[in-house]
Amino acid sequence: MTAKTRVADLVIAYAALVDASNACDALDEVVVAADSWASATDLMRACGYLKVPRRTMSNKVPAQSVAAALTSPGTVFRKRFMADTPWTPAAR
Repeated sequence: MTAKTRVADLVIAYAALVDASNACDALDEVVVAADSWASATDLMRACGYLKVPRRTMSNKVPAQSVAAALTSPGTVFRKRFMADTPWTPAAR
């Protein structure tokens, strides 16, 4: 699932992606605020997420994801898919 929304001059990019370990349960929710979808996907790839889609499927980004991304634009935040844990910066 991928989604993007615009807040002021930033694009909030959200995706559910397999992490770099590629284990069967290694699905992360990933969010980042950037100037475009292309630069957001580049930031995600730099953090080890390899299969980042080129297009979004939706414009509905969860509110908690938007809030996390806006705390530090340009920083990729992650959490395990559907986990009730806080967003943390993804390692590069």
